[in-house]
Amino acid sequence: MKKCAYRVLQMKHYILICLLSLSVLSCVHVISRESRSIAVKDLPFSRLIGNTSAYLDKMFIFGGLIAETKITDQGTEIEVVQSPLDGFGSIIDEDVSEGRFILRTARNLDPMIYRQGRYIVMAGVLTGSRKKMFSDIEYNYPVFEAKEIYLWKEEEYYLYPDMYPYWYGPFYYPSFYYSPYRHRLHR
Repeated sequence: MKKCAYRVLQMKHYILICLLSLSVLSCVHVISRESRSIAVKDLPFSRLIGNTSAYLDKMFIFGGLIAETKITDQGTEIEVVQSPLDGFGSIIDEDVSEGRFILRTARNLDPMIYRQGRYIVMAGVLTGSRKKMFSDIEYNYPVFEAKEIYLWKEEEYYLYPDMYPYWYGPFYYPSFYYSPYRHRLHR
């Protein structure tokens, strides 16, 4: 009887260790630890745009929404609308931006995969700036040479029919019930 109780206790320990390791692994930054340790931290993007020459050849971690992807003779150039990142490298608020930047890489990245509207995070070295027309103004784009690139998976939304009155009573409103009945799917 003691042996059986010991095995049950041992199995509970194994399950607890597996759950803890899974929870720790699920909270990993999308950029490597080496790049994060080298990168300049706590520098607002707007300050970088105003003084790119002071930060040349320094590594930064920025992310945002892809505006345009072009294949060039030297590789690929991606124009990104910057958005703030959280501690794990995911975008906090896609409606907030301090500007745009250009990300260059020697690899030939497919513009259909790295297309407009996808979210991207990069660790890159600031190599300079480029003046380029944006709408009717001349805009100063910081240019980064990519060391690491992470492309976020796309989220799809789908509509589903209202639950009431078909399946449940009029007083049933689960916590996930909200309008306009949109839910996320991850690919």
